[in-house]
Amino acid sequence: MEFPRRTQGATLIVSLLFVMLILAVIMAVTAQVTLSTRRSSADQQRILAARYAAESGVAQVQARLRSMKALLDQSSIPASVGNSVVDARIRDLCGVPVLPPATPAGTPVCTFPATGLSGSAAQVGLFDLAVGSADFARQGFQNTSAADRERYWMSMFSGTAQQEYTGTDDGSTYRTAFGLVPTELRRYPEAYRLTFTVPSLTAQGSTPLAVQRVRARATTDGSDVTWSLWIGRPSFAKYALFTNHHFKSADAEGNGERINFTPLTLFSGPVHTNQHFLFNGNGSSQPVFWGPVTSAGCPDRSIGQVAMPDGTAAEGCTAAAQPGAYFDSSAQLFVGSATMTDSPDAPVSGTSAPQFRNTVRWDSDFVPLPSNNHNQNQAAREGGLYLTGDVAELRLYREVQGGAERQRITYVQAGKTVDLSYGADGQLWMLSGGTWVAASRDASGQFTTTGPQASFNGVISVEGGGIGNLNGGPDAEQPVPAGASIASFAGVTVAASGDVNVTSSLKYTTPPCSGENTATAPAPCDNLGAKNILGVYSSAGNVDLISPHGCEGDPGSCPSLPDNPEIDAVLMASQGAVQVRGYNQGPPLGRVKLLGGVIENYYGAFGQFNNAGTTHGYSRNVVYDQRTADGIAPPSFPTQQDWQITLSRAQPAGTAPDPDDGRGIRLQGDTVAVGEGGS
Repeated sequence: MEFPRRTQGATLIVSLLFVMLILAVIMAVTAQVTLSTRRSSADQQRILAARYAAESGVAQVQARLRSMKALLDQSSIPASVGNSVVDARIRDLCGVPVLPPATPAGTPVCTFPATGLSGSAAQVGLFDLAVGSADFARQGFQNTSAADRERYWMSMFSGTAQQEYTGTDDGSTYRTAFGLVPTELRRYPEAYRLTFTVPSLTAQGSTPLAVQRVRARATTDGSDVTWSLWIGRPSFAKYALFTNHHFKSADAEGNGERINFTPLTLFSGPVHTNQHFLFNGNGSSQPVFWGPVTSAGCPDRSIGQVAMPDGTAAEGCTAAAQPGAYFDSSAQLFVGSATMTDSPDAPVSGTSAPQFRNTVRWDSDFVPLPSNNHNQNQAAREGGLYLTGDVAELRLYREVQGGAERQRITYVQAGKTVDLSYGADGQLWMLSGGTWVAASRDASGQFTTTGPQASFNGVISVEGGGIGNLNGGPDAEQPVPAGASIASFAGVTVAASGDVNVTSSLKYTTPPCSGENTATAPAPCDNLGAKNILGVYSSAGNVDLISPHGCEGDPGSCPSLPDNPEIDAVLMASQGAVQVRGYNQGPPLGRVKLLGGVIENYYGAFGQFNNAGTTHGYSRNVVYDQRTADGIAPPSFPTQQDWQITLSRAQPAGTAPDPDDGRGIRLQGDTVAVGEGGS
């Protein structure tokens, strides 16, 4: 049967219309999907742009914190600025008419309102003493007038009043506010300490149709973190290593025989020289520095007397400084900091690539060493033990008397033995006729058994002589606490004009640090609340560690160190060296485990080495006492001439130090989006 032609035509038209309808639907759906995809992509781009803008706000605040660290690193108030001037600026900072007396625990001077230092320019006058317009210009600041600098410091410490930061980039804008929150200021015998907290911040980034908020925190868990500004003449105890001349001796400097930092070098605290370092490494084996590294760049044979601005003379660099360092112990190639590759922060030269886990600076200030022990003599006369002439023996050790812990001090001079002790209350006792009796101090600083009982400030000073045998008492080599030299409560400084000979281990009852430094981590310091601390200082001689092969007669014929001795102390020789007597004789004796630091005019030798290891004397294992970075020092230990403002992170008692300490305040932890939206 055949359909009529008209019916066939109608069917064809209906089919075509149906197909066209389906195509129209498909095109409409496709257009809608395409439009939706474009709209979604555009929304995502706007959100991403807003997020980037918010992160720019965080980055601007972080840059300001980095600039503050850089400014404080180069801060220095000249020695010619008197105590009265600094005290006046501290009064302005606190807004108080009178300063309270200093105490070892720190006397509170003032607390600050939550709004910080944003009220008066006079409050930040202290910073202007230490950081001038040239310092700001070096950090790239365009506006460096006194008023500009005042506004900078007030904005940095603006507390809850906060400084607002805004900016625009490709149509996106950001806005955030931030201010460090000062809390209190305390006065110590040799410094002031301003503490402040670092708040979290929230930055908002905006585009015409999107908003993003990003929060950055000072700690990964969002808890408060406290930092400190120390204002004072810093104690030399703060260094893990300080060398004036980075040579073993004057003869070595004259011959160009440099001290070589090898892959065995592991320092966990600040390292400084007034001259230049020499680094030697090989592939993955490199010197490692966990603390800040600084050098003043004074050329060889150029340390001498220079004229000061006030017309006096003092030790300094007599030639123009040459910022940089030497590399490769064989070639001893000098590389200026301006031409270091990859950068001055991470220099590589041949096979040498020292690993700086903290900051490094090649144009640091020259830091002169003291030339006498006058301050220690004065402190000893006023409240310590003051002696004149050579002392044959000085024994320091912990003892328990009647169930109470005591610090024993025994000295032998001109054939006479004197036994002293004191407890946590500081009251001094003398052994007389086999009985402990109250000791009093006469006008000359000598002790008697008549008169009011004297207190003891921890300073033992020998004027015009040395100490022939400094040791840790009869049980020095026994495990602590039985073999401890310094009682848990005691802070002791031993100072002498001449040589100080160390002949035994000297150990703390409660050491603040344990273990050793490694290439992957510094030694842990998890007992920072420890009170015991020892300083040993020779102003005109050496601090000699006596090995058995350093005796004038047969090996071991004089009081001398054992194998692998442990010395918990900050050792300083401002005109000589901290060295091992007999370092180049006899078989190797293990290593000296030193918990503290070494400050010296010349870099004293501990041993001799070849590619196989130690051949004579001792190797070194130096663990930095992290407490000294927070201003803790042995009593009346030598201080620097210039005033400084130093930034450091404050640690709660008994907690481990931040491994990033010294890098400055960082807004770290996870950066998280806390809000987003569109309109």
